[in-house]
Amino acid sequence: MKLILTCIAFFCLYQLQAQEWRDSLYAARKAYKAQDYTKAMEHYRSAQRLAPADVDLSSEAGQTAMHLREFKKAEDFYRESVARDEDPKRKAIKLKNLGNSQLGQKKYDDAIESYKQSLRLDPQNEQTRYNLSEAMRRKKESQKQNQKQNQNQNQNQKQNQNEKQDQDQNENGKQNQDGKQNQDGKQNENEGQNPGSGGNSESQGNGQSKLSQKRVEQMLDELMKQEAETKRRAGQGSNTRGSAQSGKDW
Repeated sequence: MKLILTCIAFFCLYQLQAQEWRDSLYAARKAYKAQDYTKAMEHYRSAQRLAPADVDLSSEAGQTAMHLREFKKAEDFYRESVARDEDPKRKAIKLKNLGNSQLGQKKYDDAIESYKQSLRLDPQNEQTRYNLSEAMRRKKESQKQNQKQNQNQNQNQKQNQNEKQDQDQNENGKQNQDGKQNQDGKQNENEGQNPGSGGNSESQGNGQSKLSQKRVEQMLDELMKQEAETKRRAGQGSNTRGSAQSGKDW
């Protein structure tokens, strides 16, 4: 009797759990159809957690993550889904979806590899073939863009180096000019303070000029004295002759 009751309890619990994951799956698909992808993702996680081991909802969860543009989560879901499926047709589709999630992350090499694996299983799938060519085209554009960015970066670095060199040269030139001006200023200052400089020469010149003027005055005085002495002598001679003549008249 106890064994029967235990079996009934387990059966009821199983039925209840089965009903819960089915309800979660139903709510997830309903939200997905209504384009409420955030809510759908919550229900898919709950349904996958409660579902039996042989039930795989990772592909639907991955598709929901793609709509949310959560490409890394989508890649994880699709990897799990690919690993669980052995049917070539279904696996090819899941590999294609895996490539799409990798392409959304700009993981071009991984996406190209996933598309190639999908085409090996389903060579006639035109959508996968187109996605492969698109991934290769984007990879090529990315390489060109990266190369251009590297060139621009190198040019900017070279330009910055040239500008820095010009700036350093200008600063050095200014320092040299300022140093020369300071040296010239000090030299002029020293010349102004030097006892043998032009200031004393000017004083000596003024002294020589004063001496010359004094000498000239002395010479003039001597000439005037000589002239006065000559006139005096000439006057005395005249007076002597006059006196002699007067004596004769007497």
